[in-house]
Amino acid sequence: MAREEEKKKKKKEVEEFAEEDDDHFKLYGKRAWEVEYGEKCPTCGKRIDEFGFCACGSAG
Repeated sequence: MAREEEKKKKKKEVEEFAEEDDDHFKLYGKRAWEVEYGEKCPTCGKRIDEFGFCACGSAG
């Protein structure tokens, strides 16, 4: 039982890290998994984020 708790704790430590160590948070003010996406861009086929940006920069 203690071994399973140790594994869970270790996994949680890997998944979470301080905001000051998170480059995405530094640049955009939110964690990468917090960004909401909508439709796909007809030009590049990548998702358009909540701010209207996609991978190619054409913004759909």
